[in-house]
Amino acid sequence: MTVSAIRPGADRTGRTAHGGARSATARAHGKINLHLGVGDAGADGYHQLVTVFAALGCAETVTLTEAAEDSVALTGRYAHAEVPLDGSNLALAAVQAFRERTGWDARVALTIDKQVPVAGGMGGGSADAAAALRAAAALAGFDDRGALHEIAATLGADVPFALRGGVALGRGRGDQLTPVLAQGTQHWVLATSTGALSTPLVYRRLDELRAERGTAAGGRAAGEGGAAAGAGASGTDGFRQLRLAEPTAVLAALASGSVEDLAAAVHNDMTQAAVTLLPDVAHVMEQGERAGALAVLLSGSGPTVGFLAQNATHALELAVLLEASRGVREVVRTTGPARGAHLVE
Repeated sequence: MTVSAIRPGADRTGRTAHGGARSATARAHGKINLHLGVGDAGADGYHQLVTVFAALGCAETVTLTEAAEDSVALTGRYAHAEVPLDGSNLALAAVQAFRERTGWDARVALTIDKQVPVAGGMGGGSADAAAALRAAAALAGFDDRGALHEIAATLGADVPFALRGGVALGRGRGDQLTPVLAQGTQHWVLATSTGALSTPLVYRRLDELRAERGTAAGGRAAGEGGAAAGAGASGTDGFRQLRLAEPTAVLAALASGSVEDLAAAVHNDMTQAAVTLLPDVAHVMEQGERAGALAVLLSGSGPTVGFLAQNATHALELAVLLEASRGVREVVRTTGPARGAHLVE
């Protein structure tokens, strides 16, 4: 397999480089967790989650072109060195998983146009995988959506949602999805951080903080996601087991379309853990509050922070104020909810 990185300004489709070979392009979106509840670890060592996903307008576009061998190339705003270009790349892993499930044996050149912040808790890699699955299915003439969802679940906790899009309630590791009714458009300003956070480390820190309070058992991270619940009965290890609460207020706010009610209801259990590992996150959140954001919400396990705005004008005002804040790498304005992975011209 060959790897390469196409920088901004280069051809984004790969069609010229690969002659008249057949290709398919699909797009999937990043996300924010409007409610992120992390429970105890299950028997498999992974935390149990109750979360509300919302797909945002930031999108990843993946083009698959039939080729002599697999390759990965990057372009776009976030074509960073942190994105792997080998078999650990989630888009390429998705293609391989698709082959194993379906028997399709074509080799492909992947071009990923990255427009979702990297390692920011927004599921950009998961969106890559979902888009790659849609594109591979198109090339192979495969239309079993149930099977695609099953393949997605093997790739990561957030991949099934990236495939589905919209707004959904997630359980288990976050891959057991139920569609959620959502009225209206949400306007978000996202502040990407100058620092970095590892999802497993944030979950580990959450376990440590809970152990210090004597309220939870430990476990491994299932992926990006989680919002707190209440404490329940005492466990065999001496900790009090967490009983995950239902995100009733978030669901009601989404159904009514009230941005004010949504602002009052959003929550992320990972916030304190992320802040203790990267204190600049707290500074960025404080700046957003001072700038008048309706709600300030850590995205997944961080460090990207989402700020809910009243409307497009308010979002622009927030973006201008946040751009000068310490600890902010860049600011992105977007809306939600967005659709799931789909083919594009």
